[in-house]
Amino acid sequence: MIGERTTMPIRNEILRLYASGMGKKKIARALSLSPNTVRGILRELSEPQISANDEDAEPPVALAPWCDSVPWESVISDLKKPYVTIKQLAQEYAPAGVSYLRFWRALKRRIPENLADQARIRYHYKPGERFEIDYCSGLLITDRKTGKTKKTNLFVCVSAASDYVYGEFTLTQRSSEFLASQDRCFSFFGGVPKAVIIDNLKSGVHKAHRYDPEHNPTYFDYAKHMGFVVLPARPVSPRDKPAVETSIGVIQRQFFAENHAQVFYSLVELNQKFKEYLHRLNREEMKDYGVTRLERFEEERSALQPLPENAYEVVEYKSAKVHTDCHVQVMSNFYSVPYQRIGQSVRVKIGARLMEIFNEDHESIAVHPRLFGRGEFSTNEGHYPEGKIIANRLDILSLKKEASLTGENLSLVVNELLNSPQPLRYLRRIQGLVRLKKNYPIPSVEYACAQALTFKRFQYQFIENLAKRHQLQGERRATSSQVPVRDLREVHLQPVTTCEEDGHELR
Repeated sequence: MIGERTTMPIRNEILRLYASGMGKKKIARALSLSPNTVRGILRELSEPQISANDEDAEPPVALAPWCDSVPWESVISDLKKPYVTIKQLAQEYAPAGVSYLRFWRALKRRIPENLADQARIRYHYKPGERFEIDYCSGLLITDRKTGKTKKTNLFVCVSAASDYVYGEFTLTQRSSEFLASQDRCFSFFGGVPKAVIIDNLKSGVHKAHRYDPEHNPTYFDYAKHMGFVVLPARPVSPRDKPAVETSIGVIQRQFFAENHAQVFYSLVELNQKFKEYLHRLNREEMKDYGVTRLERFEEERSALQPLPENAYEVVEYKSAKVHTDCHVQVMSNFYSVPYQRIGQSVRVKIGARLMEIFNEDHESIAVHPRLFGRGEFSTNEGHYPEGKIIANRLDILSLKKEASLTGENLSLVVNELLNSPQPLRYLRRIQGLVRLKKNYPIPSVEYACAQALTFKRFQYQFIENLAKRHQLQGERRATSSQVPVRDLREVHLQPVTTCEEDGHELR
């Protein structure tokens, strides 16, 4: 019957056999179709007149004569213009009574197909070779008190070799959550692959580029610590990570559809539900392979690299400029770098215990313990020119000698500063303290230094203020802090009077 459904390959085969001279009845018998179906299809096909030599063939007919009236070259030219669709062209060029479907079929046969562009290589990855990571929009979570909803993101990681899936919902795609999700992901898989394919999110790729992407420094360090290579996908190229794209589609069609009407009140509740779904998904039989994802992954598990013994330490990167004193300022503290870098910009890696400084080629040029105060210095004398170091050491010897000649307390203060871990940073302060005797009497300087030793405060301004006060007040400094003593002889007792009404004494 003519209402039978036929695919495009069958329609093309009917046309080929008819063009070769085979009659309609023989075509119908050869393809197990109704003769009326063959006749109807031949009437629809838009090809020039075809002759038939078979005895049971009907007289040749002109197939779809409307095609001759359509300027196909203009149609194909218009189709190349932006925002032009075949549906619009059918409305403009198709004669009356010709459906969109018939017009589309006629047009497709006149557009040469570049099969080389359509061909795709199917890759087969070795076990443990690569994981693919991507995000997509997640389900909503609702605040139980206010009823307001909040968007979530779905983090998905898939093994390219076994299609084994891990995923979780997160609130953001920030670097901290991105790294935490991967930590849980690798724990779920029980190992680390050789390479990880990621999309171009900011937490993984600082600057996307088709040929030379710039990695996020924090994620680069994380990958180095875990032992895998980061391979960012090309921008707008989902075929670079087909395994995770396919898995996200499966999750959206199944988990999202199953729970679209359910209200989740917390991220924990949503992830618990999703965990149950993944347990089921990874244990369902795959139609293409006849086994489950878990069974395929069991063969891959031994090929993964082991997890590192130590957890990754989250670090932060900042840019800084090297000052003429061979130091960079980071978070209110100062760290030395080689003097050859004066005036240059460097990258500082801020860790929990160490500060590492890199040049523009990401080569380490200095490492310091991290300082947590304000205005603290970490100085390596080897970062200064050798001549400067020698001159400063000679200057230190002369300052120590001059301080000892001035007074014992000043000499003790100078030694306290020079015995610190970074004596050179106090060189100018020591110079100022030694020169205080030019502006204040030596007893005032000695008094100020004694107070500085008592309170362990060796700032120049503090010592100078004490010396200045001692010079102005003289010996009164010793009694200024004493509590005044009351002279009882000055107290005069008043006569006591008695109130006759209530008997109370009044003074």
